[in-house]
Amino acid sequence: MAEKDAATLAKLIAGCREQMESDLSELVEELGPALTQEADEQANASQDLPRRIAAGTLKVALYQHWDKVTPALMSGLAERARHAAKPGDGYGDGYGDARALKIATDAELTLQLAAREVLESLTVACREETSALERRISYLVLRSAMKQGDKTFKVSSLWPCIEAACAEVTDDAAAGTLLLQLVGKRLGAELPQLYRVVNETLIDADILPRLKRSYREMTLVDPEVAAAESAKMASALDRLVKARSKDGEGAATGPGGGNLELFDSMKTLQTAPPHAPAGTHANIVRMARDSGAARAARPQESVTLDIVAELFDLLFGDPNVAEGIKALVARLQITVLKAAMLNKSFFADRRHPARRFLDSISSVAIRWGKVVNADDPFYLKLSELVERIQSTFDGDMAVFDAANADLDTFLAEREKIEEKQDRELADAVHAREEEIRLTRVAQMHAQRAANQCIERLLGPLVPREIEEFLRSYWRDVVQGRISQAGEDGAPAKEALQTVVALIWAVSPKHDPSERQRHAAALPSLLKKLNAGFDEIGAAPDERKTFMDALVDLQLAALRAEKQKPPAAKAKSMEAPEEKPSARGAGPTLQVSHATSTGVHVQDISLPGADELGADNTPDRADLRRVRQLVRGDWVDFITAGQSRRERLTWINPSRTMLLFTNSASACAISITPDALAVRLRNQTVRIVLPDRPMFERAIHGAINSLDARA
Repeated sequence: MAEKDAATLAKLIAGCREQMESDLSELVEELGPALTQEADEQANASQDLPRRIAAGTLKVALYQHWDKVTPALMSGLAERARHAAKPGDGYGDGYGDARALKIATDAELTLQLAAREVLESLTVACREETSALERRISYLVLRSAMKQGDKTFKVSSLWPCIEAACAEVTDDAAAGTLLLQLVGKRLGAELPQLYRVVNETLIDADILPRLKRSYREMTLVDPEVAAAESAKMASALDRLVKARSKDGEGAATGPGGGNLELFDSMKTLQTAPPHAPAGTHANIVRMARDSGAARAARPQESVTLDIVAELFDLLFGDPNVAEGIKALVARLQITVLKAAMLNKSFFADRRHPARRFLDSISSVAIRWGKVVNADDPFYLKLSELVERIQSTFDGDMAVFDAANADLDTFLAEREKIEEKQDRELADAVHAREEEIRLTRVAQMHAQRAANQCIERLLGPLVPREIEEFLRSYWRDVVQGRISQAGEDGAPAKEALQTVVALIWAVSPKHDPSERQRHAAALPSLLKKLNAGFDEIGAAPDERKTFMDALVDLQLAALRAEKQKPPAAKAKSMEAPEEKPSARGAGPTLQVSHATSTGVHVQDISLPGADELGADNTPDRADLRRVRQLVRGDWVDFITAGQSRRERLTWINPSRTMLLFTNSASACAISITPDALAVRLRNQTVRIVLPDRPMFERAIHGAINSLDARA
């Protein structure tokens, strides 16, 4: 750990506090419209008359007084800062302050109770980050950088400031109660991110650095919350079993040795699964559930069959789970059913070896998004382990224990390899920072020239797929060649000739001579397109998607099918169709390509402020979201409808450049924070939010669904 003097550490803490308070003030200020809309919805839709009245009162108050909230919050935070380092004065401890004791009405007591409940929920929501932060604060206290009892970063210290600011909106207790509940709901998702930034800043300063985020890290749940959920699930299971038992008999009976006939039928289905239509997955468990052998199942077995059948239906229908992962999980259907039938606590026990393995599949799958790379070492390892479990599981959970241990070892080894690769790449990019900065002006001119060249060649009947390709991928090819040899250079001219050839290739062919000319020119065209893809480091799936679309368009052209103009172009009285957006945020983003350590680096930045249009100016909320990103976060970069998932692996010390990589791709992305914020705004970038593992979601969904129907 690097040694820093107390003054340096104190300055670091002051910076963290100022950034956190600034972000919190911004966040609260932006809540106004969303809170007003929610109050309006409740005023119109709530079945509870008092709540409707409170929502209507709150809606009016928000319109009139929300602008008072942020100044009041900032004033409260400033006052808090003056007291934060004074131990024992009770300031900012939340509730229980003797100075606040007074006789309260029932409405005021309800308001106080609501405030306490919101504080408790926020404390739980932030606990993962605040627990780590408390350890770092203890270290800083020992280093004399903070004073004993400093409450700067306590949720219970921030909340009274927020509560007092909200009191500026209304003095109606019912409306105030609703306001605190709505604000608490919004902050429950946002406040942990503010603490996360503080933790990451201290980690960067080498204050009790933690292990980096791993593929096994999932959304953590507070132990008390997990215990409550397990108890709730166990209760729901008992209700389902009792509903199928006569006078409650057999409700507590375990599966014992199981139904031998049923197990035999499941084994047959597992070894010879039925063929499912393309794009679907056969639910073998549901087939087992509908078999004759299942009729003799005891209540516990019957409920287990229904739950597992339902959860695989949910998994196979989940649009957020990639088809490749669904195919992988589908091979474990009967294995999961057996594990559930042999262990009554399977559904309520997150630590069950089979549950842990299935959750691991979900945590590893985050690296692919919706397009699984079947050649990726991670996928190959998962496939190997699934095959081993499927072929050897006979009821002994040691098979899953061994698979979990094997996967842990593999992931640790891969992360060491990727950490080394990312460090080398970050060093190379860091060494080129000044060069990148100096070349961005030239890139701006090159991109503007490339856009103009492409625009001149586009016509009203160019298919949308081709237009999107030319404005995004091929624009980058032209830009790169203009940067290398100028707009009049042979490389740029060849790239533009390829544009002409591509547009002609998808135009209708009306006579045999045109078809013969097309057949003769096609090999050369495809070679040039592939060379362009190579130059910009396009991912294989991006290349394949475009080539598949090109084949369809060429077949239509050979059949002399005339391209239909977009409806908006066909009707002169209507507004013209919007042009497809280029890679990134259109012509305002500069994209350059360089090769370093064998990996293509795509550099994305914004030009000067005088070049920005209103649609391409970074939004304050999006800039805050970018600031809240930490190493290990995943982001989807979307180009011409194709998504590529990258992980944030490096941020330069001045936080003016972020490096995203994915070992499954030979192309990395370096991007400035303002450019990333613009891409968030125009939805060509999407931050991958943490979520429960897919199997966890499916279990809860299946049990809730069956419980609701019981």
